[in-house]
Amino acid sequence: MEEIAEIVREIGRQQSENAYYRTCFHLLKRLQDLTERSAGKLSHLYQLNNETGRYTSSCVLYTSQQVAGEMQTEVDTLKQCEEKARLELAELYSL
Repeated sequence: MEEIAEIVREIGRQQSENAYYRTCFHLLKRLQDLTERSAGKLSHLYQLNNETGRYTSSCVLYTSQQVAGEMQTEVDTLKQCEEKARLELAELYSL
């Protein structure tokens, strides 16, 4: 009977690991999308500055800093999600 219980526990651990890896995959996908969006915004700013000359370098810098700030906020959120998933997985193994 103990063998069956251990097999069931192992299946549960494996399912939890799989859930953790799926979470990591989704977080990486979100990071990839965020990077692409941020690069697009920065590229757009660069083009505006070069083509129209409308923006002064300080204005572009400020806007670039905004993009970087938004990206940092999103990355912090993704890190928190990963940390939560990792702690949940570690908790399962400590049981």
